[in-house]
Amino acid sequence: MPYESKRLQNGGLYVRVDMPGVPSDNFTVSVTNGRVKVTGEAPALSHDSAGRSYSGDVAILSTPVDLPVRKIKTIAKNGVIRLVIPPL
Repeated sequence: MPYESKRLQNGGLYVRVDMPGVPSDNFTVSVTNGRVKVTGEAPALSHDSAGRSYSGDVAILSTPVDLPVRKIKTIAKNGVIRLVIPPL
């Protein structure tokens, strides 16, 4: 799963994840053991009857403390998921 990330001036983290074909309402974000996981599924199309599934995670924390998902700002549009993770 292609992604890019950068540290923000406030100490937070910006992550951009490419998930071609995944609708903005068909992805999930979870946090477990200091890792943010983004999962998405694209619907099957006439030329691709199996559809597409994406899953990947990014290590963001150096401790096992989990960040509440509700604190992660998510923006999804045209198969691109943007996450803004606040500083710890």
